[in-house]
Amino acid sequence: MTTGWKYGKILKENLMTLKEPGKARLFDTDKGLVEEITQKFDMGTVAKSLQDKDEKEAYKALEETGRNLMKATIELADNKYLDRTGQMIEKVYRQTGISFPHRLGRYVELSIFGLRPTDRWNISRATTRELVLQVSACSIYKALNESGIKGLPCKGFCFAILEAAAEKTGDRINIEMPKTLPDNSMCEFHISVQPGG
Repeated sequence: MTTGWKYGKILKENLMTLKEPGKARLFDTDKGLVEEITQKFDMGTVAKSLQDKDEKEAYKALEETGRNLMKATIELADNKYLDRTGQMIEKVYRQTGISFPHRLGRYVELSIFGLRPTDRWNISRATTRELVLQVSACSIYKALNESGIKGLPCKGFCFAILEAAAEKTGDRINIEMPKTLPDNSMCEFHISVQPGG
């Protein structure tokens, strides 16, 4: 029979410490990431630039903005603002081969924190086959409405963010949007792994 102190010693030897010698790692989003993203992307200005465009043109422009936002987010999150969470997600991926939903989810969450830190959103489901993201207060949708832009061209922005994150992680995904803010008081995105992906 193992005594308590021996069990504690064995357990302690098998646990990884959360601090590397001489390197403190942040667990929350670094405010520097938020500042850099908001300096590069001003959605109020983007919305005003779309006022004379039809919904299809606005969709394409927002799609490009979403792709660029995700590229900038990935670059900052994986380099200048790499935190302990990011390190651990990548370590678990290398050890298990399981990428989805954690790697994609990290980039999506950081892009939301970075550009729209006051938006209300929620991950309502996260499994190795499906990720469900709900957005109930969206500053992008609000900026478009205030600029008189009709329809839901911001769907292109959100889809582009998800697709760019999936390109980075190598996850083959399908995206559905069964709920929208105008009709359901939230946008809901169902991101699922393609069979064999």
